[in-house]
Amino acid sequence: MVLWQGTNFTVDGHEPTSAEEYYRIGLHSWNSGQHPGAEVYFLEIAAARGHGAAIELLGHIDYIQGRYASAVPRLRHSSGSPRSAFYLASLYHHGCPQAGIVESLDEAARWYHASAELGEPEAMIVLGDLYLERLIPITRAPAEHALEQFLAAATRNHPYGQYRAAEIYRTLYQDNERAAVMYQTCVDNPLTARHALGSMMTLQSQAQLREIAAARAARRLQQRRDAVNPAQRRGDYY
Repeated sequence: MVLWQGTNFTVDGHEPTSAEEYYRIGLHSWNSGQHPGAEVYFLEIAAARGHGAAIELLGHIDYIQGRYASAVPRLRHSSGSPRSAFYLASLYHHGCPQAGIVESLDEAARWYHASAELGEPEAMIVLGDLYLERLIPITRAPAEHALEQFLAAATRNHPYGQYRAAEIYRTLYQDNERAAVMYQTCVDNPLTARHALGSMMTLQSQAQLREIAAARAARRLQQRRDAVNPAQRRGDYY
């Protein structure tokens, strides 16, 4: 066993010996939150032995806890991770003097693209906004680029990607039917309630769905009027 601040740690009942076993202890400590600080202690042992997942997780911990100077080399080492690439993109997007990173939208876009290609939906959403604002090179209409990114995030079950795709369909393409599908998907998505903008997305999506349903009903009534009272006969009565 390994003693850390009065607590004994083992793996399957024995003392950890390999990088993987130290990583497993560190990962469990991080996920459980039961022994704050233990995760870094054990992950650093694994990382010193070249364990890639331990280095990636340490970069994540450093980043979300604001230790950017120590996070950056770990993020660069783990740049094949969608999460690490996204963090690097964010640092370049806003600049980070603490880590010696100068603001650069070109570098940010490069890392956002790398992260999106690895499957990170948050990167796809940021790229969609950058395309809409024409802050990165475009080869077609900004809305086409943006919708492609939002739909890619939506297919990965990201509620904000679903909501933004619906908004693009409704406002820029005037395609209420496709918008309704995305709005409904966002409303039905269990992850929406856990998103920081969950309440707004739910309320706005429900409101748009009501308006789209009302427009559908109005069209059906008008089609009925046109069918039972053809245009050529209306002059007899109006």
